[in-house]
Amino acid sequence: MKKIFVDTNVLLDVILNREAFRDAASVVWADCETGKARGMIAAVSLNNIHYIVAKRLGKEKALQAVRIMLGIFTVVPLDEKVLRLAVDLPHKDFEDALQLYSAVLGKADVLVTRDMGHFATDLLPVVSPAGYAGRG
Repeated sequence: MKKIFVDTNVLLDVILNREAFRDAASVVWADCETGKARGMIAAVSLNNIHYIVAKRLGKEKALQAVRIMLGIFTVVPLDEKVLRLAVDLPHKDFEDALQLYSAVLGKADVLVTRDMGHFATDLLPVVSPAGYAGRG
């Protein structure tokens, strides 16, 4: 089974029902939920999503979103190795570096993100949600 690492922005597209991005992101989410693919997320994504969703929809909805994700996705731990690799990466965005190394150390087959330009790497394939959905 293919292991796909899902970036925070793709998860938020589904949770916040972002109309412009929802359809493609929903294909990624559904594949993980139905077992067509093994979905993986960074531990830090849960914290970030909780914060954003709580501000927009309230704390109860935020906790509900976290519970749902815990039931669908494998959480890649944020440990010292991920932090050291991320901080040493000549990368513009530390959070994206955390996502990248979580995906790599979690042995993902592909990273799915809307921030394609932030993940120019030969460490693993990177696709957009639309690109992922088009492969189905």
